[in-house]
Amino acid sequence: MTFKILSLDGGGIRGVLSARILQQVETTLKEKTGQALHEYFDLVSGTSTGSILAAGIACQMNAQAMIDLYLQEGKNIFLDSVRQQRGWRKVSQAVGARVLYPHEQGDRGLTKVLQKYLKHPELGSPTMSQITQPKILIPAYDVYSRNTTWFVNGNPNAWYHNLGLWQICTASASAPTFFPPYELPYNEEQSLPHIDGGVSANNPALVAIAHALYIEKANGLKLSDISVLSIGTGNTTQVYSYEEIKNWGQLRWAENIPNMFMSPASQISEAICWQILESGGGDYLRLDFDLNERLQGDPQPGRLREPLQEGYNKYIYRLKGKDTPVSEDMDNPENCPILIEAAECYLECGKAYYRNATDPVPVQTAIEQFIASQ
Repeated sequence: MTFKILSLDGGGIRGVLSARILQQVETTLKEKTGQALHEYFDLVSGTSTGSILAAGIACQMNAQAMIDLYLQEGKNIFLDSVRQQRGWRKVSQAVGARVLYPHEQGDRGLTKVLQKYLKHPELGSPTMSQITQPKILIPAYDVYSRNTTWFVNGNPNAWYHNLGLWQICTASASAPTFFPPYELPYNEEQSLPHIDGGVSANNPALVAIAHALYIEKANGLKLSDISVLSIGTGNTTQVYSYEEIKNWGQLRWAENIPNMFMSPASQISEAICWQILESGGGDYLRLDFDLNERLQGDPQPGRLREPLQEGYNKYIYRLKGKDTPVSEDMDNPENCPILIEAAECYLECGKAYYRNATDPVPVQTAIEQFIASQ
C-alpha cells in the first residue's frame, strides 16, 4: 500500500504561490485519477498559511477557491492601515515594532476570514473531530507549556477535539512579529496561548512522516510505503553582509526573525525528509523555488559571487524576458499577482529533482510521474 502525504509550508501571503502550484497538482490529478485533492491524499499537513490550505482541502475546497481567498481576503488579514504603521519603523523602530495585525477587527481580521471561508459542504464550519477524510496535521507552538502541539483529527481524547478548524488554523498562523498569540480554550477555566507552528516546523513534512508511521503502525506501514509531495512558499534570498548586520540591535533582529530562522528550518526538514525516504525506499517530491536571483556570475572556487543591485525571478525572465523582482514580504497582499505569475512560470519552465535522478526534470513532468507512481 502507498500512504500519500501532502505537506504545505508556512509563509504568510506567499501561500498564494503554494495554492497556484496545488492547482496544477489538482488538474493533473483529475486528468490521471479523477480524484480531488481531499480524496487522493491520505494525510495533509500544513503550517501557518499552509494550515489554511490544509484546512481548505479538508473542507473540500478546490485550488481556485484557495487562490481567491488570498486575492480577495488578503487585505482583510493584513490590514493596510496596520501595514502602514509597521512601515513607520523605518523612521521610528520603537513605534513600528509594536504594531501587530489584529486577529479580529470588526468584520475583518484573520479569524473572521477563516470563519467565513473554512466551510465544509456537508458539515458547515467543522470541528477538528468532524473531519474524517483526509487525515490532517497542523502544528502550532504552545508558549504556555513550551511545546509544539500536533493538532490531528481522529483522536477523540484530545483536548482540542471539538475546537473549530478555523480556531486551530488561527493559532498555527499567528506568526511572531506579525500577529499576537492566539488563545485556545483548554478547559472551562484555562486556555493555552499558541503561536505560529513555523517556530518549530515551518516545513511540516518530517512531522507528517513521523505521524503517519505512528498512526499506521498497526497496519504495518513502512518508510518504503510513504509518498510525500512537499510544497513551499518560495525561498527568500536576500543577501546580508557582515557590515550590514554587525550593529543590528534587538529590534532589527526581531524584524528579520522570519527570514533568518523559518526558511533555514524548512530547508533542513527538506534535506532530512529526502534522505530518510530515499534510504528507506519511499517517494519524495519537493516543489519550491528561489523567489529572486540575488548573486551574479558563475560560482568559482575560493571566490564569492557579487550581489546584484536588485534581484529578479529567473522563471519570469526565462519565459517572458522580464527581469522582474518578486517581493519576499509575507504580509503584503498586493504581491499576490506577481507571486502567482512566478509560480506559473516555474510550472512552465522550472525543473525539479525526483527519485534520485542525476538531472532534474520539468516540474509538470515530475508532478505527472509522482502521481503515476502511486
